[in-house]
Amino acid sequence: MKLFNLLFEVAFATNNAQNSSNQAPAGATWVIVFTQLILPLILMFAIFYIFIILPQRRREKQFRDMINSLIVGDEIVTNGGIVGKIVNIKDDILTIEVGADRVKLKVYKWAVKEVLKKAEPRD
Repeated sequence: MKLFNLLFEVAFATNNAQNSSNQAPAGATWVIVFTQLILPLILMFAIFYIFIILPQRRREKQFRDMINSLIVGDEIVTNGGIVGKIVNIKDDILTIEVGADRVKLKVYKWAVKEVLKKAEPRD
């Protein structure tokens, strides 16, 4: 409560110093509080939401769509930089075939960074 009182005094100290001859009506104090304290907070949250939260949600949706569209035969790159071809999908684990020796590795779906080549879906 003390912090709010301090903010209130600071906000109105400059207003009272500038407009000492022009006093605001008694009912107009909530308008002043709204425009000087609450409105900037609302604007900051709106800007934060538009520039940070919305793009992050968009990236997450694209990643989920990519993960859900993986099929056997896709050529992928993992977060660790391993390039391989999907040979089996079981729940959240992919089995990928890597290199000329056809070594098989198991990785989680969330470890897929990108899809290099999409396989033709089988009918």
